[in-house]
Amino acid sequence: MPASEDHTIAVNEASFTALTGDANLASTETVIDFVPELAVADATGVQSEHDCTPRLTAHPAIDALIEVSLTAPCHPQQRLVISHADLAFSAYTSDSGSFSTYLPAFTADGKVDIFLGDNIFLQTEAQVPDVDAHIRVALQWMGDADFSLHAYHMGAHFGDAGHIHALKPFDTDLDEAFLISLGDKRGPEPMLAEVYSIPAHLTGSSRVELALDFGAQDCGREVSAFILQSGGGAATEVNDASFSTPDCPAQGGTLIMPLTLPMAQHARVVPADGAFLSGVID
Repeated sequence: MPASEDHTIAVNEASFTALTGDANLASTETVIDFVPELAVADATGVQSEHDCTPRLTAHPAIDALIEVSLTAPCHPQQRLVISHADLAFSAYTSDSGSFSTYLPAFTADGKVDIFLGDNIFLQTEAQVPDVDAHIRVALQWMGDADFSLHAYHMGAHFGDAGHIHALKPFDTDLDEAFLISLGDKRGPEPMLAEVYSIPAHLTGSSRVELALDFGAQDCGREVSAFILQSGGGAATEVNDASFSTPDCPAQGGTLIMPLTLPMAQHARVVPADGAFLSGVID
């Protein structure tokens, strides 16, 4: 196992308080409409109004998720930025100007904001009363860095059935825990995120790691991401996770950082400054 002479991994750990919550869902919805000044000419040359009103709605869903839907018929393939609490990511509307996703709720009021283009702002909300019953860990970053979240259930190791990640977001033996990937890599400076969610009473069955994969072209590089942690009704805590890849020249590999969950019983001890592995996660 080669060792790096100069790499650091630093993150401020956040703590959680496990609570239980009412699983009943209640929904409130607010829609803010933006009506741009736009008209189209018909075949007779007479101007007729065209409905370009963007509409944003949100509804509570199972597992303290928020179902978000946007219709913007005059904004096909338009970049947008979606934010909820301290979570933010970028995406694009479809050819018909629509967009939809499921967001893990970080707050009970379920407020969701969308910036569409340069001058359109929409906001909605959906009450999510059972948010306190779930622990959320989110990884958020910008650009082309190859970050990822990995969760291991019931003592699982890399590649085991209990290992969940972006390509395997569910565990059949612990189906209430899951991982959601958010964001679109298209365009300049994409904003991306991954969110791991687990019921608060099951956190002792899980451990979570943040991984950064890098190639030889990434040597000697400083990269950072943000870790968002929520649970127990407290405000979301945001911490910086900074990585220094090995100095050039260097082969590609993976940097790993353990993240703390409340009451989690870690199956193995990982050095506080992370570990450098060549090629794979051990």
